[in-house]
Amino acid sequence: MKGQELKFRLVSTDSIAAVNVKVVNIVSEKTAVSNALGEFTMHAKPDEMLVFPSENYEYKRYLVRDEDVKKKVITIVLIPKAVQLDEVVVNKNLNPEDLGLVPKGQKKYTPSERKLYTATSGPVDILANAISGRTKMLKKQVKVERKEGLMEKLRYQFDDSLYIQRLKIPADYVKGFQYYCIDDPEAVKALELKNKVALLQRISQLAPTYIELIAQEEKESQVSGKP
Repeated sequence: MKGQELKFRLVSTDSIAAVNVKVVNIVSEKTAVSNALGEFTMHAKPDEMLVFPSENYEYKRYLVRDEDVKKKVITIVLIPKAVQLDEVVVNKNLNPEDLGLVPKGQKKYTPSERKLYTATSGPVDILANAISGRTKMLKKQVKVERKEGLMEKLRYQFDDSLYIQRLKIPADYVKGFQYYCIDDPEAVKALELKNKVALLQRISQLAPTYIELIAQEEKESQVSGKP
């Protein structure tokens, strides 16, 4: 089946729109970001995996299904991350000079002055930040390419019938389960060592958990009650 432009809506568990969430199609490597309504469009087709890396929500995977291409809007529920606050002890009698954090008499900057000083502290810092950003981008690209390579290796290890009949993975979710397996360190190790027995043993252990995830995802879709 050919891919097509699909419309998605991201909502949190409290039905509030999930805004500015990045989504990556790990098959085509296309990316998008949800708008103020939590919506985005992406060219995709069944069996392609979308992932949602976010600082505000739990990591989410979504496998595009055959029925999704018939929907006007595909609703996906994201789980907000819990925020852990550090304990703060306030003592009005202490200041940075008393604590020895800064020399006595040091010039004090306003918040705006501090930002300006940081941004213009020198060309070396600016260059270092640029290189750091570029390095992070390249590392992400290498990670995606490595996953695709592992996926290709895994596809040739077993027939789909093994996943469906022996592991009880629904036919529409076989490819999604394979992506799930290559996120598991033990499965990846067995795959790279070409240890087919160990690989089969590990994916057999992963199958029940993945089947539970499918059931949970379908339940969330029913709760949202949206097409």
